[in-house]
Amino acid sequence: MPKRATIKDVARLAEVSVTTVSLILNHKGDRFSKETINRVRTAQESLGYVPDYFAQGMTTKATKTLGVLVPDITNPFFSQFSQGVEEVASRAGFIPLIYNVGTQDTRRTNYLQELVRRTVDGFIIAAPNVGLDIIHQYLDQNKVPYLLMDQSASDSGDRIIAGDFEGGQKATQYLLDHHHRKVAVILPRQHSNNIDKRLKGYQKAMINAGITVDSDWLIEHELTKKGGYEAAAEVIESRVSAVFAINDEMAIGLYRGLQERGKRVPEDISIIGYDNIEWCQYVQPQLTTIEQPIIELGRVATGLLLNRLKTPDAKPQTIKMATKLIERASVIDYQEVEQ
Repeated sequence: MPKRATIKDVARLAEVSVTTVSLILNHKGDRFSKETINRVRTAQESLGYVPDYFAQGMTTKATKTLGVLVPDITNPFFSQFSQGVEEVASRAGFIPLIYNVGTQDTRRTNYLQELVRRTVDGFIIAAPNVGLDIIHQYLDQNKVPYLLMDQSASDSGDRIIAGDFEGGQKATQYLLDHHHRKVAVILPRQHSNNIDKRLKGYQKAMINAGITVDSDWLIEHELTKKGGYEAAAEVIESRVSAVFAINDEMAIGLYRGLQERGKRVPEDISIIGYDNIEWCQYVQPQLTTIEQPIIELGRVATGLLLNRLKTPDAKPQTIKMATKLIERASVIDYQEVEQ
């Protein structure tokens, strides 16, 4: 195997010192002539030299990398969120390291520990239920900047709130405005902070309408298409006319489960989802949903973290992102059904 080029090789070929190469390649070479800069760049390209960020980190205490922890990268929400992270990070010369941590405490802890050990510059934590003890042990004590998405239990540091309570209330009110009175909600058994807020928004809208929520209307399955599919039997048994699916994946799974049981959407059961992932436009009928600005969430989160890296002593910021109702074809007025 050929030997990897080193900074000493570049310096030797360019006939300059190692310090000169380091300064020029780190964009701190303004004091050098254009001829010297060109010589170093030409030598770098000729040798195919790539700076060792871990070695640089030993000196600069920065590796130009960001750790991004998400619960499920196969979920379209988090793949779109990651796209927003990558856009902003790459423009700033940072590399995001995106990790799928699921819901396992040990996996979350291992990734945090190992990434801190590898001197990642900062973290975006979008995984649910990361406890204050873990945050304090691995990030606060090591003075590693981080940003918490809304589902985190911690109130420290910069954070983004996605307006989940208002979104849940908005989704339910839309169904109520279409004269549905028996409205179920399908959601996971374990509620992260943002899911719990959507549920509270649903409950608030029902209370404001003077409707007592039947226990059969709270239907719990895993937060996936499979979970929505498996919820179909309980939805039918509950005899509701409409369903608020706590995310779009569950809504899309519910479509199939209902259709296999001979139920039509929206003629028999209306459905509203949450997130507005791309798939909403490609199911039949197209899914009415509550939109979160998913890619923008990733962009804003990364921007906040990069600002924190520049000004570590600045006051923590909380940014709230608005939700928006996207009307499509999966909800019908209940009075039309009765006719």
